[in-house]
Amino acid sequence: MGVDLALVSLLSLLSGPWLGIATGAMLTVLLGNAASAPAALKIARVALRGLGAVIAGLSILALGHSDLVRADGLKLSALEATESAALRETVYVAPTASAAELRTAVGELEKQVETLKAEQRAQAAAQRSWVTQAQSFARSLGVTFGWSGVYFTLFAGALGGRTPGKLLLRIRAVKTNGLPFAFFDGFVRHGGYVAGVAMGMIGFLKLLWDPNRQAVEDRIAGTVVLGDMVESSEFRVRS
Repeated sequence: MGVDLALVSLLSLLSGPWLGIATGAMLTVLLGNAASAPAALKIARVALRGLGAVIAGLSILALGHSDLVRADGLKLSALEATESAALRETVYVAPTASAAELRTAVGELEKQVETLKAEQRAQAAAQRSWVTQAQSFARSLGVTFGWSGVYFTLFAGALGGRTPGKLLLRIRAVKTNGLPFAFFDGFVRHGGYVAGVAMGMIGFLKLLWDPNRQAVEDRIAGTVVLGDMVESSEFRVRS
């Protein structure tokens, strides 16, 4: 997993058009190409392929107007550092101000101070939130939803449940029902990763006590991680 997160971190440094191209490719292959698919799935497949082609095409056109990497780098904090209206406000007092003008200026300054105090308290409360801390942790690893979704969907789908990190460890994700691992399975599994982060990382610890050694992403996608030397037919789901 560490290798995969490191690679996603590097990909996250690329500028937006590259993510657009990768997203377009993901949408094109997401729902497979089985001829026996239901009519509703075929319609959704055509729609996603059309959307993917548009996104990829526009992103290719944008490549000529953007840098290879993000100019602003990675935003590591989940809280945006923007100036509020109270912070930008300036109270001007003329050197020759009258008593009435001074009283007005003092009132404005008191109001500004109270507003800034309220903003500071709200920001401190947000920073203590475990959700914000989890988001900041994910961003610090360069794990944006876009690149991580593309990465875990395309690699896992193309390599039969494997990512570069899993290839190094000689493991793979397989379907518990015995069906081949598809791009959509990688996409759903990534949704499980997002759910695990939203649960304060507790969902990933589930594999420590689960009888099938399935973390939250495996339960959601109906998968299990096996060694390359283990045949998927040898695995039996235990309740």
